[in-house]
Amino acid sequence: MTGSVLQTWHMACPKCGCDDSIDINANVWVRLCPDGTDGTLADNGDHEWDGHNDAVCGSCGHHEDVAGFTRPGGQR
Repeated sequence: MTGSVLQTWHMACPKCGCDDSIDINANVWVRLCPDGTDGTLADNGDHEWDGHNDAVCGSCGHHEDVAGFTRPGGQR
């Protein structure tokens, strides 16, 4: 079993402290299809994010960049 998001990524919501409902607006590769996009078909399925990407807490709705969710001394 893995640890919590706080233990693994040193991230939690700065407003409510929740660490299991953080959504990050990441850059992802997707395959363009006639009916939309598909992330599983892309040759490169990587996704990237850093301290400048937007993040939101699904628990309380707080939003700011990822750096704002990172606890002091933590690193992505």
